[in-house]
Amino acid sequence: MAEAQKRTPVSVVGGFLGAGKTTLVNHLIQTAKRRFGIIVNEFGETGIDGSLIENVDADGIAELANGCLCCVGREDLVSALFRLVDRKERPEHILIELSGLADPVPVAQAILDPFARTRFELDGIIGVADARNLERTLGEVPEGAVQLAYASAVVLNKTDLASPPQVAEARALVQRINPLARVYPTAKGRLAPELLLGHRSFHPDWTPQGHHHLHTPHLQTFTLKATRPLERQRVNAFIDRYLIGRPDAVLRAKGYLSVRGFKRQILLQTVREIFSLEESSRPAEAPSELVVIGRGLDRREYEEAFQEL
Repeated sequence: MAEAQKRTPVSVVGGFLGAGKTTLVNHLIQTAKRRFGIIVNEFGETGIDGSLIENVDADGIAELANGCLCCVGREDLVSALFRLVDRKERPEHILIELSGLADPVPVAQAILDPFARTRFELDGIIGVADARNLERTLGEVPEGAVQLAYASAVVLNKTDLASPPQVAEARALVQRINPLARVYPTAKGRLAPELLLGHRSFHPDWTPQGHHHLHTPHLQTFTLKATRPLERQRVNAFIDRYLIGRPDAVLRAKGYLSVRGFKRQILLQTVREIFSLEESSRPAEAPSELVVIGRGLDRREYEEAFQEL
């Protein structure tokens, strides 16, 4: 764990057009008491506050007025990450702002790659949604629900423009789509930075939050449980066949597994076709519990397969 502490945390910020994700990023870099590295496509496209920009050097890295570094127009994400942390005054935290409804999975894949993981840790995926228009937006753009499904935290923004019932309905909708995510209602992206940063959502200390058998028109979520130790080879086969082998159907899975031969539970996490397995501090005697988020899945098939592990 000591080595993991040296890795630079990376948070990915995505969301619907007009939901306020750029406002949120600007708020974080101005209020969080840490030195940021920021990766965006172009200043003109993302709307990073022009008053924060001091200069852009030959490497395409902008110095912001508060000491943050912003990588401009970098096509190679991993290269951008290493350029930021290899500077003399390295960032303490990196924010990656996605444009529009961009797929966060390739970004997560890059950060979770074994090469990048030697220097970086995926701290969390932050989704930003408009509380007033969320239900209508998802009706018009169903794929937006998929992006929310990946989030470890969802900022339910523009609550000042929505009625209390609208906010409550939007929050319930997010929690149906993704029960793994923390949901934070706010206005103008004004949240305490510590609520969004330091999640370490891919860290073995994560704890599941209850049991879920929920459905939306586009996504479904359920929890698989087992009380006896699981066989390692069968677990590997289950991951291959039922999780990463179905990247278009299984969007995300996360949970603790008690595997025979290990003294502690194993934290399993998948994001489409990528996965990680890490030994946790939880005793192996605890029940196995795996939350699955996907679409078009046969829950009974998964429950029966899990019981055979």
